[in-house]
This record gives sequence, structure tokens and C-alpha cells, in this order.
Amino acid sequence: MEAIQDTTKDAGCTNGNNRKRERPHHPSKENRKRARGGGRVGGAGAETEIEVEILPLTTAKDDGDRDYSRNTIVKRIRVVRPYPFTFSTFAKARWKDQCIIDVYHKEFGSYPRSYYESAINEGRILVSGSRVSCDYKIKGGDELSHTVHRHEPAVAVNDGTLPSSSRADETDDMTPLIRVMHEDDRVIVVDKPATMPNHPCGGYNFNSLFHILASQDPSLKGRLHTIHRLDRQTSGLSIIAKNRDVAKQLGQCIRDRENCQKMYIARVKGKFPLQAPSDKHLSWTNGESLCQYGETNNGEAVIGYWITDCNGAIRQKATLDDVFGSKRTIDGLLSELETKHLDENSGKASLWLHLSCPCRIASHKNGVCEAGEFSDLSEDEAKKVKPAQTSFAVVEYDKASDSTVILVKPETGRMHQIRLHCQYLHHPIANDSSYGGELWYDDPTGERACLEARNQMDEMDRKQVIIDTAGNTDSSTSCADRPDGATSTNVPATEAEIVDAASKSRDKGESLLDFIKKTCVWCARSRGGDRTTLEFLVRSRGIWLHALQYSFAIADGADKKVLRYKTDCPSWAIID
Repeated sequence: MEAIQDTTKDAGCTNGNNRKRERPHHPSKENRKRARGGGRVGGAGAETEIEVEILPLTTAKDDGDRDYSRNTIVKRIRVVRPYPFTFSTFAKARWKDQCIIDVYHKEFGSYPRSYYESAINEGRILVSGSRVSCDYKIKGGDELSHTVHRHEPAVAVNDGTLPSSSRADETDDMTPLIRVMHEDDRVIVVDKPATMPNHPCGGYNFNSLFHILASQDPSLKGRLHTIHRLDRQTSGLSIIAKNRDVAKQLGQCIRDRENCQKMYIARVKGKFPLQAPSDKHLSWTNGESLCQYGETNNGEAVIGYWITDCNGAIRQKATLDDVFGSKRTIDGLLSELETKHLDENSGKASLWLHLSCPCRIASHKNGVCEAGEFSDLSEDEAKKVKPAQTSFAVVEYDKASDSTVILVKPETGRMHQIRLHCQYLHHPIANDSSYGGELWYDDPTGERACLEARNQMDEMDRKQVIIDTAGNTDSSTSCADRPDGATSTNVPATEAEIVDAASKSRDKGESLLDFIKKTCVWCARSRGGDRTTLEFLVRSRGIWLHALQYSFAIADGADKKVLRYKTDCPSWAIID
């Protein structure tokens, strides 16, 4: 994905909103190699600026009259306005001599055949930059491109100030969108907000951590390298290397496991771990755990849990009630792990529950994972099951919400591992609706905001104004074919919506970009007004899982030195 170069202009600012335009950076000829499945901003050779706004998160209908002073701290979201984007790929060997319409319909079947026919005929789908007919036979070396109107979901950014309208162009005065916890010539360590992906993926492109950091600090453009990734819905510590060598070194520490310790905070349902299945409590006859990283020395998967003290010594007689009763502060638990000594401020040792339970990716397309025994899988499917192990300690219990804050130490790094293991223990992350939680758990304010946002969008649909070619309006027309309860992009387009879009013809003299906007399903859904903030409010604002601290043991001559990076606790983890 190409990096973007900021060209901040005084584009005007309404009600304290910060509006910027970013021009995509075009690499030099020698650097124009594009990875398979890549793409570019714009279409048909057009130069496209990306419009970005920082908006306050509010549902107030009269918020347009509200004045945000430069000193007002608000919850903020980053909005990327829709833009044309061209997805490109080189022809695969199996496509050779097949009709282009058949390839798009079979291989990219997101839309009905009628849509692809229209896209080919109108020039939205090109072959090596040229228009072709639907019966064109693909040749080796062909580059297939498909230009769409891309709508990115908004993402949360760091709480902070918004510039006043009179100072809209002085963005340096605005609170940074991403909190930088540490920076040196090797790494930049940030506190990633929930809802934001680390890198471009799925529906997110410019609203990703890497792009936003490079926009916030242009000196970082082209210098950011992944060391580890957090789920989009997870907040917290994200460590990013400034060169490939550092990324390789620290990435190897994570893969080596014993050279990297990861600590997370979670908030789960109930009194953890009292609901854990009693038949999965393992007994180690020799007093030592025979499980490491989710499997035995013979490579056999282990399913069950056991209890130890902070030094890893098995507490065979310890019960789940004992684990629940051995509460500690987060700092106390971290200190015990680092020094291997009992916290002097506590009268008894902290206890840790360790769970070994295999995980697998059940659906790559939908990003759904599972944890369990998987005894009924086929031989091929069983090969995709991976051992996984996680350790848990209790921080505090909140009686009012019946939830427990826990410190979590994943020993392995499987996709959604912590979320799956909490669910397996019958203590799901409280607001993780994908894995047993409830979307608005102990959050009546968020639930009310969601309901109000949905009501406002429904009202927009009922009063949608459609402007005809003569400039006349009809406020009685509703948004036909829009699914009930849908936001612009969180519900797939219906066939009726796509067929309606495909039926529109390109007018004489109409540019390709204007035609793309006219036939965009997501634009059609949003014509009742600007729904960006409302759409954000009806989605999850992140789950109660936060990356707190990462420690790396790296070679330093004959010894090892420890690099430790930490961020702050989120507000949901602080119980009065």
C-alpha cells in the first residue's frame, strides 16, 4: 500500500472540526513494484486527494451550534471521506483463456453477474489500463483493475482537543491523535486506540495505525515495520520498528517465546475463575507442570488448567476460590513476576491459573476462531489446530457489574487466543459480543447512544431528500432497498441494491469518477445526510482487552538485557 503525503490546506472548518486533505504519495519508477492483491488511490490516471476530518463523538442533534474551545477535551473520531480506489491484480495461470466476465463472477463473487457486466462495459474494470468487452479472453501477463468508491469506517483516536474554526489550519496545536509512550532511533511505542487496525486491511486503509502515525509525524513515512499486531478491537501497547533489522530482532524474540513476556489486562464476566469447568482441573503428580506452550514434551496437546504461585510452583491443593481470593494490584503482580518475590504489601502469595487449550481459525474469511478439543475434525482440519496456553491472575472484582479485572499473560500467540480462553473458562470478556460477551455490558450510556444513533439514521431514511436533474426535491421519498438497521458499510450490499446500481448508465461526458459515485451503493445508503458519527456509535467501540506491557530479552555480549515497554491502564480497568 502506498504511503500518503500530507498536504494540509485551509479547507475551512465548521464547528471546530479539523479537516485535512492528504495527497497519495506516488513512488519513483524503480519502487513501483506492487505486491499481489495491491491497489492504488484514484482511477483512470486521476490525481485524488484524501479528505480527512477529526470529529467530536456525539449524537446531539443540535451539535452543529456547539462551540468547542481549544481547551475542551472530547472523545474524537477520525473520518476519511469516500474516495476512488483501484484494486489491481495480475492474471493467474488458471484464468488464462477464460472470459473476463466469468473470472470476475466466479473468483470475486461479491456482486451478481449483472454488476460485473456493467462495470466492464462502463470502464470500471480494465485490462492493462484498457477497456475490453465482456467476452475478452484473459492472457498471461494481463493486469486486471477494478475501480470502486471506497468508504472506510471511522476509527477512535486519542481523546483531546479540537482546534477552533479560526485556527483550523494550525493542526500542531491539536492534541496528537496517537499517544506516543516511547520513541528512540530503533522503535516508536504507542497506545493504540480500540477500533483501529495496525495496518491497512479489509475495509480500512488510511484509517490504520501506520497511516495515521505517518500523517502525525511525516518523518516516519516509509520507516514503520511491524513487530507484532493487536486485534482491531483491542487497545494498548503497539511497538513498531523504525528499520527492518530491529523488526527482525524483536520479532524473533516473540517467536522464541522465552525471550518475550506479554502482559494484558482484561475485564471478564463474573467472579473469575469460579465458573471454570471443574473437570478440567489438571493434577501433576510430581508437583511440576508437564505442559509448556500448550503441549507436552512429546508434542501432545494438553487441555485443562492448573494453579501455581508467582514463581511457577504448582499449588496442588489450591482451589478456584483461592485464586479469586488472591487479588493483587496490577503493579504488585508485575513486581512479583519480575523479582520472583512475594509482594511485601500482601499477606499471602498471589496465585495464577494457567489454561492450556488448543485453538484454530474456523473461518479465515470472517475472522472467527474456536478453542476446544476438536475431536471430530477430519485429518486435514486437525492439522490446522494449534496448541495454546494462557496464564491469569485476579486484580479486582466489581460487585455492581459482576465483572472481574484480570491480568493475562499469553504464553503463545494464537489469533484471538485470550478472548477464546476467557470464553472457554466460562468468563468471556464482558463486552466481547463475538465470544460470549454483551456489546453494551455495563455501558448504559453507550447503549443509549447506539439507540439514538439508529433512530436518527432511520429518521434520515424517512426524510431522505433526493435531488433530480432539474434541481427539484422530494422529501417524501424513502431510501429504497436499504436493509433495516444497516449502517453504510457494516451490512453487505443486497442484490436489489447492486442491481439498481448496475442499471444506471454512464451519461455522455460524465467522468468515470462521477459515474462511480453515482452508482455507489454505500453513497446511496447515506444520501439522507452525513451518517459517519452515527455509524460509529452503533458499532462496538472496542472490547475490554488492553495490551499493557511487553518485555524483550535480547543478547548483549555474553549476557542478556531486558527492554521493557509499558502503557497506562484504561479507565475500564480502574474499579473504585
